[in-house]
Amino acid sequence: MKDGGTQKAQNDLVLSFLAVRRAIGGLGYFLPVALMVFAILSGRGLGTSISAYYYSPMRDVFVGTLIAQAVFLWSYEGFRPRAGEIVSDWLTARVAAVAAALIALSPTSGPDIPCTLLQCVLGPVVAGWLHLVAAAVFFLALAVFCLVLFVRGQEDSAEKRASNRIYRLCGWVILGSIGLIGVMFLTGLDQQLAFLRPVFVLETVATFAFATSWAVKGDALGPLVRGMARP
Repeated sequence: MKDGGTQKAQNDLVLSFLAVRRAIGGLGYFLPVALMVFAILSGRGLGTSISAYYYSPMRDVFVGTLIAQAVFLWSYEGFRPRAGEIVSDWLTARVAAVAAALIALSPTSGPDIPCTLLQCVLGPVVAGWLHLVAAAVFFLALAVFCLVLFVRGQEDSAEKRASNRIYRLCGWVILGSIGLIGVMFLTGLDQQLAFLRPVFVLETVATFAFATSWAVKGDALGPLVRGMARP
């Protein structure tokens, strides 16, 4: 039988575990909403993409949120890797963390302003491509969490089955949104439909999807899960 001190330590560990998951989800919700509020209050309208806000008064919010996201993802341990396991919580979280940091530190091409360290070292063109690759890796890693890692374990309850449906839906929404962005870049539709801000909209949808999956994993959306679990 566990003594009180051991039980308290385990409870504190679980609460810390959930807090990290909720923080990752909360930051995912925060950034697009903050940018949309700025667009409304400033009267500037939406940017062409979330990344475009690096070249706006919201730069500090954009960079700060992504770095905070990177820190929380890097600190996320998840479940211990199984023997011979390649795709694990630990590795996927660290890949996502590095990608998030690169998105912030290697901005996309923009106005002619003093270069960041990576832009100065790599040049603006290479840094811009690094930004795009990092963004793709970031979202793909989060899709892996939704479609592979979060759904592990036996579906031994209605709530577990409901949670897994949410994770899978979020994962496919992320992949679909990023895929559509890729198609737009390749076909030039992002320029033709620029007045609709399709890239910003799709990035926001993908970001909300990953935020929702982490919020569910952190037990922050209990009513949603319980609602879906009802017959």
